[in-house]
Amino acid sequence: MYMQSLGFAAAVLSAISLVDGQRLDKPPLTNDLEYLRPGLLDNLPSVNQNHDKWGDGWIAQDCKNMAEEQGLNAADVETWNVKYDDVNSHCLSCHYLYSRSLLMNKLQCGDAWVVCHHKDAQSSLDDLIAVFGRLPVHTRQYVRHVIALPDDGPWAYNAGGNIAMFADVIHDNPAVFLHEAGHSLDLLNAYLPDQALSSSQNWIDNYNQDSNVPDNYAQSNQVENVAQNTVVDTFNLVVDGGFASVQSNSQAIFHQYATVDTKQREAGDLLVPGGSCTSRLTNSAPVEIGGGAKSRVKARMLKEKPDVSLSINVARIEPKDFHTGEICAGTFGKKMKKRGEKPNVELSSEVNVIPPKDFKVGGYPGRKRS
Repeated sequence: MYMQSLGFAAAVLSAISLVDGQRLDKPPLTNDLEYLRPGLLDNLPSVNQNHDKWGDGWIAQDCKNMAEEQGLNAADVETWNVKYDDVNSHCLSCHYLYSRSLLMNKLQCGDAWVVCHHKDAQSSLDDLIAVFGRLPVHTRQYVRHVIALPDDGPWAYNAGGNIAMFADVIHDNPAVFLHEAGHSLDLLNAYLPDQALSSSQNWIDNYNQDSNVPDNYAQSNQVENVAQNTVVDTFNLVVDGGFASVQSNSQAIFHQYATVDTKQREAGDLLVPGGSCTSRLTNSAPVEIGGGAKSRVKARMLKEKPDVSLSINVARIEPKDFHTGEICAGTFGKKMKKRGEKPNVELSSEVNVIPPKDFKVGGYPGRKRS
């Protein structure tokens, strides 16, 4: 999770394996990673894309859940298919061979990402799409959906590969997306096939060889530390002179970001721009927005249900449940909105319970049922 006051400034608990209180005791190299932002922006290339809006009345299930989790109305969220040009560079032969086939769009690997945007979000749809597109495609493929939501302060989280961005946290800053996508790479086992890198002995052994962690936020726990080192290693890979060009004491965290680098290389250059997508998380299902009589009437005029299936030649990434925004604390003071205790609707023992019966009556008189 990301929360911003001046850079990364909050503590977070991952629902995967951490317990509260596992704050790291190594001192931070700097207060935050804001100084990496210009180099990332200049050296992570922008990617051409085209996007089209879903028909009225439909929303991706996970986007609906994330909006409603914050007490927002899903009807205020627009859903878009975004196709980036770098997803299908290895599928030119598919286009030729199946150019006359009804299956062409499912064979040319040009799968869209489903992107959601609340009408009141402080970050624009264009910024959301453009900055997300700067992620290397092998990193981006470990993200299911992204959503921009309004709030009174900037923060972000990753839930099972879905990235939620609040207020103006994007602000032309690839580091935020890299951090959140770094959680996907770690917790969806992109770095290691059988466990999260952040909980592996290999990571701990290399962490123990260093004197520092990257910044204050990396001190939160090892999940956040891996995510911050993902940002550092990406900078090291794409900027001439690497991390040492902006940090004279880079050796103080070398074993950490070098471990991320080794694992991303072994997994197929996850953090290196270029290439094309080979795997994807399955999209969440399109669902009707619903909510009230007006929406029920509108549901009769719904356009065709969006097709969110993936190309047949793209491997499916195994989903995992985690939520990096479940426990938040920090100087900004933003907290994940949580449901209260389950209401008690049991009747008093002194009240006789009337047995229920199933029945159905006709429509309200005077209104013709269609």
